[in-house]
Amino acid sequence: MKIPSGKMDCLKSYKRSLILVLTPLLLVPLLPLYKEIGLTQRACNCLYMLLLMAVYWCTESLPLGLTALIPLALAPTMGILEAATVSKIYFKDIIVLMFASMIVALAIQQSGLHRRIALTFIKIFGIKPQFLMLGFMVPTWLLSMWISNTATSLMMVSILNCVITKLSEQETFNLSVMQDSNQNGSSGDKPSSSVEDADIESSQQSQHHEKSESLNRFEPTAKCLSLAVCYSATCGGVATLTGTGTNLIFYDMITDLGEKLNYDFNITLLRWMGFALPLSAILLLVCWIWLQVLFLGIRRSTDMTPEDQAKVSQVINTEYATLGKLSWMEGVTLGHFLVLVILWLARDPGKAGGWGQLFPKKFVTDGTTAVFVMFSICLFPKYPPRLFFPKKGKPFESLISWKTALSSVSWNVILLLGGGLALAECVYKSGLSEAIGVSLYSISGLPPAAIVLIICIATASLTEFAGNIVIATLMIPIVGDIAIRMSMNPLYFIIPCCIAASFAFMLPVATPPNAIVYSSGVLKISDMIKAGAVLNILSLAAVMLATMTWAPHIFRYNNYNASMISLSETVSNSTL
Repeated sequence: MKIPSGKMDCLKSYKRSLILVLTPLLLVPLLPLYKEIGLTQRACNCLYMLLLMAVYWCTESLPLGLTALIPLALAPTMGILEAATVSKIYFKDIIVLMFASMIVALAIQQSGLHRRIALTFIKIFGIKPQFLMLGFMVPTWLLSMWISNTATSLMMVSILNCVITKLSEQETFNLSVMQDSNQNGSSGDKPSSSVEDADIESSQQSQHHEKSESLNRFEPTAKCLSLAVCYSATCGGVATLTGTGTNLIFYDMITDLGEKLNYDFNITLLRWMGFALPLSAILLLVCWIWLQVLFLGIRRSTDMTPEDQAKVSQVINTEYATLGKLSWMEGVTLGHFLVLVILWLARDPGKAGGWGQLFPKKFVTDGTTAVFVMFSICLFPKYPPRLFFPKKGKPFESLISWKTALSSVSWNVILLLGGGLALAECVYKSGLSEAIGVSLYSISGLPPAAIVLIICIATASLTEFAGNIVIATLMIPIVGDIAIRMSMNPLYFIIPCCIAASFAFMLPVATPPNAIVYSSGVLKISDMIKAGAVLNILSLAAVMLATMTWAPHIFRYNNYNASMISLSETVSNSTL
């Protein structure tokens, strides 16, 4: 029996309220048992806060951003961390980088530059299903490196929906015409016998069935293109440090860890892209091949006739024509974006030396660069300036007004990132990460490759049911502590953990791109599970390949020596 929507909403509200109230009460008995579970009181208090936030995040009983603010209230009152220390974490350099990057991405969206880039690639690759899929995947992959996966997916899905609608509208028209014709043909003055009525009804049902099959013949292509969009957004996000929240979590945590160990891990945008960009490209190719095999087939004839391909071409050309010529706003925004990327890459390119050497060490970061470009975007004119003959009554407009910037920034994401960093700092300072690391130290007897595989499987599995930022926040301090105790470079375990946290291909709730394409109504959950399960396995295999081959050379694992390890143990013990 189907439950009415009103009652269903009531049940969901009751469930959320129940979780909201019962979770902190059910966790209270844990607090006095800290000795029994081998923790200090401070670490046990942190475990209470961690479990509480994990339940609220996974069930969304509270809004994600509100849950992320819990450390501001509980960390000081439970004796985990001072209020001033916790508050500073919510506006760390990495948060500034995220905020400024969002403003730059917003300018790209407002100008329509991302849409022009996407349609240009689709026109280049052509309209055959296999290459049409590639035409959707490549721009999504490129844009999601610099723009949020959510915004990129929304834009690409809107273009995809135009294509699917155009393909199906002719079939729908033919079906309605055939039904009207049958009804008119059977409504003459001459009465029909019951046998004739039955024949007409049978004929109508047969024709309706044939047309329904015709309507469904684009279903494999539609499913394939929908999944291609969300998967390529996920693949693109891991390629840059600013592409996804998990990468930013990693960057901040490894920077803090380096300061505590008095060791410079030297993670820069260029070095990260040297590792992650080839991995991301491999995964994009794997997704393209696998989706073809699953939905289109290798040798099977395509479900798109020349007439269908002409329709797709018409849609793409029409969409592209509406863009017109490259506007002033698009050109200026593109210039700002290229300047930002070049400055990021050239700040510390390695042995060649970059412009960052003009300043004292650690004075200038990628966040500093992003803020300068953000200032320029908020001050640069939206239209070509007319210095000598300005238009009367027309006020000055910038590329992005500050009011628009504040109203359009995803504050939930920023708070979630800040809350994740605050929780991670509490876990480390309280000694909880060390206690968990000690309890998991038994796996140190396994080969390092086997430990990396276990970490990747555990992280990817958990990410399917909770946010990737949440899982990265919980897992990175733990695997880092295990690596330190094994006298290994923490990057050896932390990097695959960070990458695996982004690979959630199976369920709609796993990532925003998955939820967006699922909400379009083209896909079933079974389609996503069938395609995503194989991709999870293939992506983890690719991560293992990257971790064991080119990652050690790029991140110089061998430079981490025993003297740093002894210092790390001293620092770790001092937190208890």
